[in-house]
Amino acid sequence: MQTFTVDAPDISRAWLAACEQLTKLPGTRAFHTVVRIAQPLREDPQLRSELDRLRSARTMPLYPIDTVVNTLFPVGLAQTCQNHEELAERYRALYPSLRKVRRNAHGTYFGRLIAYPDARNKSEPVDQIARVISRMDKLRTTAKWSAVYEAGTAHVLDSEAVTEEEPDTAKDAEAVVRAAALDTQPRDFPCLSHCSFQFDTATGSVHLVAYYRSHYMFDRAYGNYLALGHLCAWVAQQTGLKPGTLTVIAGSARLDCTKTELRRIQDAVAHPPLFGLGE
Repeated sequence: MQTFTVDAPDISRAWLAACEQLTKLPGTRAFHTVVRIAQPLREDPQLRSELDRLRSARTMPLYPIDTVVNTLFPVGLAQTCQNHEELAERYRALYPSLRKVRRNAHGTYFGRLIAYPDARNKSEPVDQIARVISRMDKLRTTAKWSAVYEAGTAHVLDSEAVTEEEPDTAKDAEAVVRAAALDTQPRDFPCLSHCSFQFDTATGSVHLVAYYRSHYMFDRAYGNYLALGHLCAWVAQQTGLKPGTLTVIAGSARLDCTKTELRRIQDAVAHPPLFGLGE
């Protein structure tokens, strides 16, 4: 099986290293890939600038990276909110309008994370991120439960009970995106299946693992990495902790750009313009 693992200090270098790994493989495709990013909000400005330019220069321009980011985490809206409750309330009010946009017809990732269609068909959708924040806030002082935030992917539990005596109820600390009853098309939304958060007692930080069933590296991966970094930072902020490491696992990863496009990005990183002389 063709696969690879990348460990990098920031999003830009992680993304580029993953693309470079794919160029070495037949069909520029790999399975069960792992990309681990130490600082998931840190970027290389030269790489980002060139990537933005190449995406917009295509005959059929790709969505701006910031648009991809906001599908998974609404950065600008979050910056104007005092807490998660306010963010979720304001986003849910906007959600019907957002879904009128063709690309959002099936919903958005963040919409699923804060308004998951309840498996028990109750009227109120499940705010999974609120549950993660609540559970982490309640249990983070108990070192023996520092790892209960990682759990299965079947469905969000409907139970509101969160107690130290019942660590097996940790499934409500995972954020599921894919709803089996609704997402029935093989190539349909969403590619992101779930997010799993872990509290690191040694560093006082929150780590995030995200699983994608497939990842197109040029089209979506960079924006997805950055959005997940913002999501991790948001949960950390709401629980009084620090954002930690982001790990992204893809069932299938594909390199969907030309050799020329990738080479131009590599050159932009290797040979940044002199100060004041760049375009």
